[in-house]
Amino acid sequence: MSGIIKYITKIFIGFVLLGLVTACSSSDETEPEKLSNATTEIPTDLQKLTLPGGGTLSAFVTIDGDTASRVELTINTSGAGSAAGSFAGLSLASHTVLITYEYTDGTGTMVLASASNTVDLSSGSGSISFVAADYDLASHDTDGDGVSNAAELSAGTDPRDSTCVLDTSIIGSCTLG
Repeated sequence: MSGIIKYITKIFIGFVLLGLVTACSSSDETEPEKLSNATTEIPTDLQKLTLPGGGTLSAFVTIDGDTASRVELTINTSGAGSAAGSFAGLSLASHTVLITYEYTDGTGTMVLASASNTVDLSSGSGSISFVAADYDLASHDTDGDGVSNAAELSAGTDPRDSTCVLDTSIIGSCTLG
């Protein structure tokens, strides 16, 4: 009979230890992750931009400087002037959000506009939103001639060639194909 009592005692102690281990591991939960939606108005100077040379316009979201995990937004081509996207895995905290608009053609890629804001998702809100006025276009000047990449594309000149001047006639290689 004492053998049965020892056996039952061992089983009881085993269940108690198992309960303690389970209770400890469940109290060590990580912060919940959230699916977030990003919507952005396209900067005004880019909304009606005719892209020369068969180039494309793309929009990207980078969270907390993690460029390896940046997400491409879908640009609404029906004239609504917006771009949107979703991404999973954001913690309920403050995040630095960078949105960039990039032009890509056969020669390469250049930034046309960017906006960076700190977004606080700690309340549980999963929405990240930017308006057209949030964007900086002026500092994106690949050829350093004082005219933004977006303005040069809009004028049909090459943003990579500093010899192209917008207020004179456009000659030769200044024009994008």
